[in-house]
Amino acid sequence: MKGIFITGTDTNVGKTYVACKIAAALKKQNINVIPRKPVESGCQLIDGELIPDDALKLQLASQSNETLNTICPYRFQQAISPARAARLNNQKISIEQLIRTCITQTNSNDFLLVEGAGGIYSPICENALNADLAKKINLPLLLIAEDKIGCINQVLLCLQAAQHQKLEIKTIVLNDISNSNQINNAEELALFTQIPIFRFNAGCSTNELISCIL
Repeated sequence: MKGIFITGTDTNVGKTYVACKIAAALKKQNINVIPRKPVESGCQLIDGELIPDDALKLQLASQSNETLNTICPYRFQQAISPARAARLNNQKISIEQLIRTCITQTNSNDFLLVEGAGGIYSPICENALNADLAKKINLPLLLIAEDKIGCINQVLLCLQAAQHQKLEIKTIVLNDISNSNQINNAEELALFTQIPIFRFNAGCSTNELISCIL
């Protein structure tokens, strides 16, 4: 099955924003996108139900007919790592449960788009990291970093971590949240890796990015 595991150098680097752009672009190419955000913390409690905002955005961008319970069955209100949130709520989430969430109701013609929680080495469940889940479901990574001063160090550390875990990184996305042209991290990073680097901002097309991950 084709697919991508979207992770980041940190939290709040724009994983969901980029994931939604990818999902929408794939749908325009008549590719059936299966969105998964298997666990999400920081959910809002609305009318007694925890609403996973990231998963909801992925559902809409993918034009998915699946329920939010299928896309994101494990939800927590505390805005902390899912592993810690689960412990605080006296719950245990195993990596086997997250694997089942990711691969259920999928087939070889689908494109599985999985968004992790936090960074590549962030705990995503009991005794497992995002990197472990990506490895178990056998998906390559799309690594997102905020395009700012300091991201070169963060990206290179993540590349080293992925290499250590024997994970393939399809492309690096530098998310230009501030829309600043004062720094050129892409040019600097290209000196240290052959992995395609894509500088992403509000006005750019996703076609080039899609060609890197298909």
